[in-house]
Amino acid sequence: MSEENINTFDIECPHCLKDNKINLSKNIKCKHCEKPLIGERYIKPIISTFATILIGAGIGMTADGYLNINRASVLTEYKMMKTCIYRFGNYKTVRDNCACAVESMLGIVDAQKARLYGEKWLLDILDDKYKDCEN
Repeated sequence: MSEENINTFDIECPHCLKDNKINLSKNIKCKHCEKPLIGERYIKPIISTFATILIGAGIGMTADGYLNINRASVLTEYKMMKTCIYRFGNYKTVRDNCACAVESMLGIVDAQKARLYGEKWLLDILDDKYKDCEN
């Protein structure tokens, strides 16, 4: 490399987007470690940290909405669990079986179906799932 290329710094003008070469002195050093900055390559990040966070948050919210599309609300799950425990008894094995039954209902029952089909439909599914989960 020639001496001229080592001591130049390329900067793109933000207004006209043209490249500009800036000549640097030979003794430019880091103010922290005192090493020379001449001859190094400096890269501007493609997108800012703020943009990266916004994009990641948007993707995360979209994925969460997509993955939880068939899930009942927390209140519906709570009511199903409480109904199951009252229906079959308040013992540890019953609670475990009820948790298994409610968990297995997650792909079948969402809040909209629970309101639409009503309590009898929920109880029938709960009974079936509870029988499947009994040890």
